[in-house]
Amino acid sequence: LEEGQEITQEKVNAQGKRVTQVIRKGMKPQQARSETEHLAAGRDIALRKMLRWKVRYFTDGAVIGSRAFVDDYFAQCRDRFGPKRKTGARKLRGNATAAAGLLWSLRDLRADL
Repeated sequence: LEEGQEITQEKVNAQGKRVTQVIRKGMKPQQARSETEHLAAGRDIALRKMLRWKVRYFTDGAVIGSRAFVDDYFAQCRDRFGPKRKTGARKLRGNATAAAGLLWSLRDLRADL
């Protein structure tokens, strides 16, 4: 649960008031537990929540977008990929299947989704 967890820090300012500062944005621990239980029960999560929760596609996926957008990027950077690869767009997997068909990734991410 710590991967996407929000980190805050409480400080006392010069006026003596307690101020909470967000160090890293993310989900609050209770919300992360709730979403994990929701997934464990076999229910899909909303696309909006899935995209917020699973930022791995945005960091490791390299390019995210419609199938045409990802394929266009692939064509522009064709020399960076192996000769056996025919298309650029890859379906989202794991917990990201709510977006399958809407969003595509340049990399085929498999582990820890």
